[in-house]
Order: sequence, then C-alpha cells, then structure tokens
Amino acid sequence: MILQVFTIYDSKVEVYMKPFYALTKREAIRMFADGIKDTKESSMIAKHPEDYTLFHIGDFDDSTAQFSSLVTPHSLGVGTEHL
Repeated sequence: MILQVFTIYDSKVEVYMKPFYALTKREAIRMFADGIKDTKESSMIAKHPEDYTLFHIGDFDDSTAQFSSLVTPHSLGVGTEHL
C-alpha cells in the first residue's frame, strides 16, 4: 500500500515537524484541521493556527520500504484556512 507522507511547518520556529502518514491528502487535511480545532490548552497549533502550514512531501510504499519525495513540498494550506 502506498501511504502519503506529510509534515507541518512552523513559521515562527522555522522548522518542519516530524513527518506523519495518511492514506490520502484529504485524510491529512482532516487530521490537521482537527488539530487546529483542538480546544486543549497544550495544543500550540490550536493556539497559533496562522503559524502552521501543512505540506505533502512524498509517499511511502509499505511493501518495498521505499520512500519517494516530492522535489518541492506541496502546501495544503495554512492553519487559519482550515478553521
């Protein structure tokens, strides 16, 4: 199965977070949006959604253990777009 690989960029700290996997871009966007809508006080993404951008960075084939990276990460939107 091919899994899509995503990361979230923190523009204030200027780093990409640890990558995560989803079956589709829509699933990753839902996961990101859920994090933004989180009401927990400990969620930095929920506190500052304007600082975070979701990126699709490639895919992973779990039958061959091969990663395929995009030449340029593809932005799927800033946190405020997913509120």
